[in-house]
Amino acid sequence: MCYVTKASVGGRLRIPGSAHKTKKKLNLKGHFDELVRMNKVMLPRPRAAILLSILALIAFSSISFEVRASSLEIIQGKIAQFLKRPGIRSADWGIEIVDPTDNQVVLSLNPDKTFKPASVVKVITTATALEKLGSDFKFRTGAYADGEIKPDGTLAGNLILVGRGDPNLMDPVGDLLPKPTLEELAEKVRALGIRRITGDVVGDNSYFDFNTHSNGWTTQDLKSVYGAPISALSINDNVLWLSARPTQHNQRISVSIEPQTSYFHVRNLGVTGSRKARRTLYARSIPGTRTVVVSGVLPISHRGYWQSVILEKPAEAVATLFKDELVRNGIGVDGTVRVLQYGDMPQEAKRRWTLLAEHQSPPLVKALEIINKRSNNLHAEMLLRTLGAEFAGAGTDEAGLKVVRDFLVEAGIESSHVRLNDGSGLSRDNIVTPRFQTSLLLFLSTRPYFDLFLSTLSVSGTDGTLKHRLASEPLRGTIHAKTGTLNGVASLSGYMTTRSGRNLVFSIFANNFRASVGRIRKTIDEICALFVNLY
Repeated sequence: MCYVTKASVGGRLRIPGSAHKTKKKLNLKGHFDELVRMNKVMLPRPRAAILLSILALIAFSSISFEVRASSLEIIQGKIAQFLKRPGIRSADWGIEIVDPTDNQVVLSLNPDKTFKPASVVKVITTATALEKLGSDFKFRTGAYADGEIKPDGTLAGNLILVGRGDPNLMDPVGDLLPKPTLEELAEKVRALGIRRITGDVVGDNSYFDFNTHSNGWTTQDLKSVYGAPISALSINDNVLWLSARPTQHNQRISVSIEPQTSYFHVRNLGVTGSRKARRTLYARSIPGTRTVVVSGVLPISHRGYWQSVILEKPAEAVATLFKDELVRNGIGVDGTVRVLQYGDMPQEAKRRWTLLAEHQSPPLVKALEIINKRSNNLHAEMLLRTLGAEFAGAGTDEAGLKVVRDFLVEAGIESSHVRLNDGSGLSRDNIVTPRFQTSLLLFLSTRPYFDLFLSTLSVSGTDGTLKHRLASEPLRGTIHAKTGTLNGVASLSGYMTTRSGRNLVFSIFANNFRASVGRIRKTIDEICALFVNLY
């Protein structure tokens, strides 16, 4: 059952840039007139004026509280009706909504029950990163020489590309980097006068361990783009984008890949079909090889077809792409491409390497926007392992999760019922409680980086995973939150601003439902809309 209770939640929440509509003022003129009539006789004017102001404030606050209490009764009644709907009532629901202004928990349903949070876990990971790494932290990717550079421009040895967890070596959207990182590094190497490398191009992937996935991921996850392999050297979300276009009837289709690389060999068996032909075109990679086979029919009337192919060995692909860029810049490579993995070489041996060029990523907050707004799993997992590498001595899930747990303890957030297995929320073994999640959000609202953290969340009807949710007026722009979705799991957690100008912190979880995820999301959105409009 939903209930209203008071609790000391502390903190003062301010959501920057929020535009509020003001409620219609109550008519208190008669009440003020009565106070004046009573007190003119009893008190000198200055004291009477002070008392009148206090009494008027108390009267207005009392009426305002009564209005909110009445609104809460209406909200609770409607939510109770929502949760009784067929298909909705069978779900396990957990809700906590807090008004930090007057330290009140305004709605609570199973606040201490554990729920699978799905991608809401990304809030925990990104919050830890802001607290520990800082908003100005930059990922560094370097090109190192292992050998002597001779006067004629020959590097007598290997060129090593050292990855340190930068998830954005490429910028497919085009709003993050002035140019791709590998292109930038290759140009810097050429600018040093290097024209030939007698050894290999080596991808140093040892910043993270060799586990490419986290505990609790399903077999289907491992086959999907959203479960791409985790690697310290990663690019293009560790997928290859293949696009195909029709040509002439009965002729081979046209195929291109992005990023363009010699790493993959594409066997194009696709054929252009008639206008009425059914599209059967499909691309698949042959496990354990670098070959992608494209086969089937693409109708001549088709505008084009695209498909993603997972990079099984991201570090090897990145090193190959780097070699391709070096060659494009007029630098010959005599050797081959290989990869250094976790534990392959002691740190002492790496100290003889010479730094030639380095790329520094944009500030951390830019990477966090991609994680939270686009709900990018790979980037969240890379961030978790970066936390482990920077603060716990190892780029592993276990080390990263230790940093997260330490942060929660330092923040004073009760987390005894919380279990975390990864940084993205893809693991089905993660569990949190609504009270824990709101406590974390309240803590973040007191931190100096809160405005930056808020900017990483999706905004209702505006961007990210909330672009097409809560998009009508006056809901558009009133909610900054993180979504979460898995089979049988839907969640939403963040901050909302009501029409009356009050800021609320909320966490809503639904697990084990039989209804479609669309219906569950609609119910979650209806709960949020009630508070925005009525509270």
